[in-house]
Amino acid sequence: MKPFRWRSGVVWLFLILSVFDNDRVSGEPRSQSSKEAYVTLLYGDEFLLGVRVLGKSIRDTGTTKDMVALVSDGVSSYAKQLLQADGWIVEEISLLANPNQVRPTRFWGVYTKLKIFNMTNYKKVVYLDADTIVVKSIEDLFKCGKFCANLKHSERLNSGVMVVEPSEEVFKDMISKVTTLHSYTGGDQGFLNSYYAGFPNAHVFDPNLPQDVLNSRPVPKMERLSTFYNADVGLYMLANKWMVDEKELRIIHYTLGPLKPWDWWTSWLLKPVDVWQNARVQLKESLPGTQGGKNPKDDFFVKLLFLLPLFLVLSCFYRSYLQTHSISDHIKHIYYKFRAGGILPYSAVPSSTISSNQQVRILINFWSMIALINILLFLLGSLEMFEKENKQENIEENWKERIRLGREKSKINKFI
Repeated sequence: MKPFRWRSGVVWLFLILSVFDNDRVSGEPRSQSSKEAYVTLLYGDEFLLGVRVLGKSIRDTGTTKDMVALVSDGVSSYAKQLLQADGWIVEEISLLANPNQVRPTRFWGVYTKLKIFNMTNYKKVVYLDADTIVVKSIEDLFKCGKFCANLKHSERLNSGVMVVEPSEEVFKDMISKVTTLHSYTGGDQGFLNSYYAGFPNAHVFDPNLPQDVLNSRPVPKMERLSTFYNADVGLYMLANKWMVDEKELRIIHYTLGPLKPWDWWTSWLLKPVDVWQNARVQLKESLPGTQGGKNPKDDFFVKLLFLLPLFLVLSCFYRSYLQTHSISDHIKHIYYKFRAGGILPYSAVPSSTISSNQQVRILINFWSMIALINILLFLLGSLEMFEKENKQENIEENWKERIRLGREKSKINKFI
């Protein structure tokens, strides 16, 4: 028997394990009457706040349907506790490796999104990316066909909001084609565009159709969602306005890569971030078993960033002003001014008037301080991104090691 080549062996083993091992999401509905659910994916803690705000926005619509968060190995126990306290059903899943060799590094596990097609414990699920927010009830989406999504551009669907009727048969068919169907993004979205090749020609979903009309026709295999169900902030930024009636929006999708709504500075650039921030403000921080809803590491950096400018201001002020005269002169100046009722004779103490050169020095030091703070924020952000990339690489290496061990075990079983 010829030995497997590494690449082909990994791909085929990943396919076998995906279908027959633990790809089916095993969680049962919270209640027997709940056969429909809202679903999201969380690969790591960096999108945790997004999922929490998404969950709050869903709950605020008054829904009684399950909210399921599929979480990978990269999600901390702290994050899982928060999600459970928020009302999410947390389901731990293994990641599906990305079979595409040419792809962005961050896309290595995005094929895991295909697992929502295998959530056969539910009759229908509405999938929402962690960077979306629900602004109006979307219960009518459960009337949509077997697969529904929105065309982000003229001919390509966006996988950030999808309605899926889970099917083990469809899921297995997808898994069998992940190595043959082209993905223009190198990720799940490109694959789904190839899998549902005729999607641009599908009919637009009409939630207002009478029930008797729906019952009189077969369930559509595919339906397109209107922009109301996936309002792209990127397109808003191009025109500085929504291209549809803002009052009718149901879901806002913050698609711009580095401009996520949980970054404090994005609200200055994008008006739709205000919607997300308003929901964030109302999010409960103190929840049972969640350490007050705050990450101690984040608290440390917040305190550091708060104290650092104060320290720099004091340092700048001391060097540029206090050293001009002794501290005792300033104390005397304040004392005599108080005794004189606010009017201080010129001869009472030495003049403390700041010269023009000293004013220039103060301004230079002030702007230097601002530049230093910006550099520090940049370095902290770079350090955080570096830690995330290292963490992701470690997870990927662990996953490859598990595949290698599974491959060896599979070979041994074949000889037994």
